[in-house]
Amino acid sequence: MAHCSVRLPALGNKIGTWRCKDFLGHVMRLAALLPESPCVINFCENRYLFTVGFCAAILKRQTTLLPQNRAEATQLNLADYGGGAYILHDGGVKVAEGIADVDINKLSLLGDPSDFIPDIDGDFLAAVAFTSGSTGQPKANLKPWRTLVESSLINAKLMLGDESQTYSALATVPAQHMWGLETSVLLAMFGNLCISDSKLLFPQDIRAALLKLDAPRLLISTPVHLRALVLSGLDMPPVDRVLCATAPLSTELAAHVERVFQATLIEIFGCSEVGSMACRRTAQEENWHLSRDLHFTPLSNGAGHEVKAAHLPESQILGDKIEWIGPREFRLLGRGDDMIEIAGKRGSIQEMNKILMSASGVRDGVVFLPDSSGEKVSRPVALVVADNISKESLTAHFAKYLDPVFIPRPLLFVASLPREENGKLVRSNLLSFFRQIKAAD
Repeated sequence: MAHCSVRLPALGNKIGTWRCKDFLGHVMRLAALLPESPCVINFCENRYLFTVGFCAAILKRQTTLLPQNRAEATQLNLADYGGGAYILHDGGVKVAEGIADVDINKLSLLGDPSDFIPDIDGDFLAAVAFTSGSTGQPKANLKPWRTLVESSLINAKLMLGDESQTYSALATVPAQHMWGLETSVLLAMFGNLCISDSKLLFPQDIRAALLKLDAPRLLISTPVHLRALVLSGLDMPPVDRVLCATAPLSTELAAHVERVFQATLIEIFGCSEVGSMACRRTAQEENWHLSRDLHFTPLSNGAGHEVKAAHLPESQILGDKIEWIGPREFRLLGRGDDMIEIAGKRGSIQEMNKILMSASGVRDGVVFLPDSSGEKVSRPVALVVADNISKESLTAHFAKYLDPVFIPRPLLFVASLPREENGKLVRSNLLSFFRQIKAAD
């Protein structure tokens, strides 16, 4: 079920593996200690304690709120959601004044294992996942228990391949975000994997944690984290399978990851509204394979597709442009807002970002449009984290592939980008960061 590598006071500081019976016992005891409330905001940083808290809340019929960040303003905005919420954490968050909270590590969850598997109403609203805000204001996405259970069974087939094989899994993404919830929490509950509770950032720590896991290993990550791992130059232990999502992954990086980890890398296409929808082995193919349980129907206005599935509470609109190759095989052409027009010429922001990240020496970066005045489209700008590359060299690299009107200007070097924990760049944070840099220039 779970491999605990962190000494947790709530669990007697034990290091080792917790079985399913142990987990059920922990859930039962925590549920009995939780306060009465319609909702709970789960900020537990330890992955195992998050999972225990998530399931205890369900048992208590409390909806878990999964906000896009831990900011005090976000906490206050959600304090009255759904009739009221308190914060559940493990000591690693600053709780906003006036909000009730429970620190799991100040409780004791030790006791006898349990064989009791509760029967949960499928229509119960188990969670509300909020979008990151990368394309606009955060939006609440409702996740009934039935949706989470059935989508997890679908994901096990989509992501794990041989379902008879049990993986030892490590995730670099937080449990609170949809990609982390689907893979490092729910997949561990409904698929054959034992998840590590480690929450790691630096390549050397991830390498050390992987070495402690039994083979076959599974790594759950994002493009920005995988890029840092391969650029570290460290000799990584073999990993049977790598799962990657949250942002487009280049063929070159996918192939590099497969070489470094001696792994099969599976990229997942999805969104907060629906969850995981399609997969591909990016190092070897460009086309995506749609899950057999999902159905895409083109909208009559050509502005995207309607997504339907038996496990979804309602259909969703997908704004991405798609070229169908076969009945369940497609190529992504970018979002409707990806194309920009300058001086009568059309260009793709996504393509510009691919060109940027293909430049030697670039460790991280982003091309985007700043706020534009009126209807006039601004010129794209680039923020770059790089080693041993000059602005002139990077501009020349862009010039090999782009019309001069699309070469980013200004092109600014920065120490790091304001990424969320899941690796995404929220547009509002990016624009604020850009304005600060310009003001200081």
